[in-house]
Amino acid sequence: MNVAVRAARVPLVGLVLWGALAVVAPLAMTRYAAYSLVNGPGALCAPPVAAGVGQPPASRTCGVPLTDLYEMSLPALIADTGMRSAVLLAGAAIIALTLGVFIGAVCGAVRRRAVASGAVLAVTGLTAAIPSFFVAYFLQIAVIVFGANASGSRFLPVYGFGYDEHIVLPLLAVAIPAVAVTAQLTAARVSDVLDSEFITTANAKGLMQSWIMRVHVLPHALPVALEGLGSGLRISVASLPIVEYIFQWKGIGYVALQSIASRDPAALTASALVLVTLFALLSFIADIGRPRFAYR
Repeated sequence: MNVAVRAARVPLVGLVLWGALAVVAPLAMTRYAAYSLVNGPGALCAPPVAAGVGQPPASRTCGVPLTDLYEMSLPALIADTGMRSAVLLAGAAIIALTLGVFIGAVCGAVRRRAVASGAVLAVTGLTAAIPSFFVAYFLQIAVIVFGANASGSRFLPVYGFGYDEHIVLPLLAVAIPAVAVTAQLTAARVSDVLDSEFITTANAKGLMQSWIMRVHVLPHALPVALEGLGSGLRISVASLPIVEYIFQWKGIGYVALQSIASRDPAALTASALVLVTLFALLSFIADIGRPRFAYR
């Protein structure tokens, strides 16, 4: 019952946001002129031009509803861009659960080696404190500066959409904060479990360390890892519009920024609802993953 009550917060948050945006967004958008998202708020919209061969609809003009720019209905536009963002978050979740738990387990296992464990935790702590859009910018600059070969081409594209090599940098930018938070919480939990009495008993019986870690330690650490995953991905969702803008990924966060530039309250409300629902769901995951009783 308690879980159901906490789960009810997700649609409640969405309902409150929808009510606020339905009233505020149209009034606020009448107070400024539409502008080019690429060139910034200081750049007014260019007059419409005829569509050329191969010219994407979204590049023709600005200041008109996004359904006209993309030549799609609003539900189809939100579904398409939402899927692009969902792919990034799903990939980041997989990376965080695997790499984050691994790093955390290693740090917890070598907890008595203060230098090694402390260095890894310091790096993950510093990484967790850096917003995802800064990570995105640093990755982009690193590829531009160090990723070019003699011919001038780069081994990874630094912007653009595609479920190929184009996804690598956006996925890393979204995943790295989640990996760092997951690793930190997992390391703390693993360290606590390894100091418990039943682990001392397992060591006294001569059980292999790999068996102890896999069978006795990690099951107690996984709920905390789930909490770390939810908390880490919330950081990524909060930075998602800027990350998608930097990489021109054109997911749901990019559409939210574009709807503000084009003064489209319907698209802003729909995209903001998706983003806030993702944030609320991740908060719910972090909440139910938080241990509320001691292990036995």
